Amino acid sequence: SSSSKAYSVYSGTRVLQCTGSAYAGAAGAGIEGGEPQTQVLVLRTRTGTDKGKLIQRILFPTRYSFVLDEQLRVAILILLAYGGVGFSLSIWLMGHDLTSWLYGTFVLSQTLPPLLPAALVIGQSVAADRLRRQHIYCVDLPRILCAAKVRVFLFDKTGTLTKEGLEYYGVQQIAAGQIAGEQQQDMQQLPAHLQIGFAACHAVADLDGQLIGNPVDVEQFRQTGWRIQARRGDAHSLDTLTSPDGRTTAHVVRRFEFEHARQSMAVAVQDAGTGHVHVFVKGSFERIGQLARGGSVPADYDATAAAWARRGCYVLALAHRDLGAADLGDVGRMTRAQLEAGCDLASLLLFRNNLKEDTAQAIAELRRGDTRTVMVTGDTAMTAVYVARECGMVPENSRVLLGESKTPADEIQWTDVDTREPVADIQPYLAELGSDGFPTTELAVGGAAFERLCATGEIGALLPSIRVFARMTPGGKVECAKWHMRYAVTAMCGDGGNDTGALRAAHVGLALSDAEASIVSPFSSSRRSIGACVALLREGRSGLATSFSAFKFLVNYATTMSMLEIVQFYFSVIVPQAVWIMVDSIISVGLLLAVTQARTARRLAASRPTARLLGAHTLASIWGQTAINYAFLYGAMALLFAQGWFRCHEFDSRDIDTSLWWLLGDNYEAEVISIVCLFQFINAAGVYNYGYRYRRAWATNYLLVLVYAACLAVVSAVTLADPNRFGCLFRINCGNTPTVRALGYGAASLDVSDYNSPIGHNVLPRRFRWTLWGLCVANIAVCLAYEKLVVLGPVGRRVKAWWAARHGDRKLRLKL
Repeated sequence: SSSSKAYSVYSGTRVLQCTGSAYAGAAGAGIEGGEPQTQVLVLRTRTGTDKGKLIQRILFPTRYSFVLDEQLRVAILILLAYGGVGFSLSIWLMGHDLTSWLYGTFVLSQTLPPLLPAALVIGQSVAADRLRRQHIYCVDLPRILCAAKVRVFLFDKTGTLTKEGLEYYGVQQIAAGQIAGEQQQDMQQLPAHLQIGFAACHAVADLDGQLIGNPVDVEQFRQTGWRIQARRGDAHSLDTLTSPDGRTTAHVVRRFEFEHARQSMAVAVQDAGTGHVHVFVKGSFERIGQLARGGSVPADYDATAAAWARRGCYVLALAHRDLGAADLGDVGRMTRAQLEAGCDLASLLLFRNNLKEDTAQAIAELRRGDTRTVMVTGDTAMTAVYVARECGMVPENSRVLLGESKTPADEIQWTDVDTREPVADIQPYLAELGSDGFPTTELAVGGAAFERLCATGEIGALLPSIRVFARMTPGGKVECAKWHMRYAVTAMCGDGGNDTGALRAAHVGLALSDAEASIVSPFSSSRRSIGACVALLREGRSGLATSFSAFKFLVNYATTMSMLEIVQFYFSVIVPQAVWIMVDSIISVGLLLAVTQARTARRLAASRPTARLLGAHTLASIWGQTAINYAFLYGAMALLFAQGWFRCHEFDSRDIDTSLWWLLGDNYEAEVISIVCLFQFINAAGVYNYGYRYRRAWATNYLLVLVYAACLAVVSAVTLADPNRFGCLFRINCGNTPTVRALGYGAASLDVSDYNSPIGHNVLPRRFRWTLWGLCVANIAVCLAYEKLVVLGPVGRRVKAWWAARHGDRKLRLKL
């Protein structure tokens, strides 16, 4: 339970103070002399401990289903079926001997490139490296692609949206049931009993001159100017405190640590000057208002505290009781309830939780990127709503209705945050829609109200309208994340240990910390800024788009390769060795690497890249390019057969053993197939380099532009140039030296092995070379235009809009 935390010691804890640790043995005896009065019982070890569970979760992360992984199996089966058709055609075209079976196996293997598995992860590897340069670290790479699909981002408040610590704002005194008009900044100007209360009501310790404890307590104590002295020798004193001028000394004789269940802490302090014992109780203003004596609570107490909370203040309250010159032994025997009974409300303690400088900008960028932002905090609802408005999470003029209940069993009471007027039914407010088609009213709920909504099942209907979840426990944050995950891919960003559960439970967790939260979270950042959330989504979307580009490039490679092989088997020819080397090394590996170097878009787009391998967008891109390439290759072969100088069957493969494949390329058919397919292989990289919305402009991928242009230049030179030694490496526009000279080309010795052709060459006429090159350029232009205008451009968008209008848009719409 939460009350036992005050008496729990965790592995690695350094004990600063311990009462009752004397030994029962003789004076001066060591451990052997007797049993210690303070004993520690080991409760959990190994994976039974919290740290053990964290390590276990890291080693065995939560499995989740991603549509890409689900469709990958089907995509592979489709490619296998496509390869099976090529395998059958190869056997049919090449004969039914052993050689044809080997060629068929070769076709089948080409439809599943060995680089295909790497294509789907290379984008996340590139993204992880780019995130690392931005001080965002990932321990679960597949989550990068998941980050690309995030639609809801949950944020903790303190230390995440706001600055690390709370800044002291002032004290507002309460006396005789009346609240002072203005807050007091200087604590040293407060009445003596309040100075003692704020100096003593905390759990701060002084370790070698450094104050250790809760940041709020440390800030409170620092503002008093008091000092913690060494412990007194008597058994009744826990701490001794002295005022800044040294005139006042106080001894802490009882301390009850802060408990989440009670939302308060208490101390009993003896004023050394008067001998009076004072009891101080500090906690949330709601809890202290309930504990304090009714006559000391002002009528406008709740309204005043709520007003401070609406202004962004973290509001605590202090209650006081003077026991007079009580006997310390009697005080030591009193229970906590007895000490706290009859306390008078003494003051409000105010802290400000200011936004980080870039929070509002990051929230605006996420909203522009079609990402809903939600706050999940343990702070008060009023403060949370104020911060949500300040950072732009809630539009400034929006009505906010707050739902609260004292316990999960009680009915939820809805009130207007600004007017504090009760609202009997929230449905009419949610029915008022703005120009965007969403309700103009935002909802906020407390922790108990959230549990009530979960228990009744109403949370499902109200979840898209709830913007702020306040007073949430660590377990409540986990449940909140899980509810959002039912509707959309959800991310969580937090900085503290109480966020670790939600960070781990969400699809994507980003810890703005290098402490324990960063151990369990898939992502962590030392930047301590939610700008890291924007960077994570940008790189995730770019990584997913890059992975799909690499995947489509390799599938295009597979379809083009199978097309090349089927056509060449039809003519019983095989392209030259150098062409295979260029395709399988420089083009497939070099251009694939270049495609992955596309730079990330500077801003988040208002959509997310597809993750569906079998989606209409992906299939239209792949098979559209395949159909265009098929058409141009068959067109080139038809153009060749229409030439007067070309004679069909001039090269007869029946005169050559087909197992000696390198002898089947010295002919016009293999030459034209080589030229057209080389251009198609290269252009696939250019087609899938389009950044669309998630990567930068085509020309900013400098590596690809360089390799793409160089490859096109090389193939163009080989296609258009007269016979030369470089072209003869590819056995394109080449031949035996005497034969080439007889054709009128004054070539020096071409240093080429004898051509396996009756005519001794495959030099294309100049006019046909330019015609063929123009056909290849047209192939490039049509492919680029199809991808740019049809798949990614206005044609594709109109088709998508028409389909959605006719069949309905199944995409879940969320208010940003």
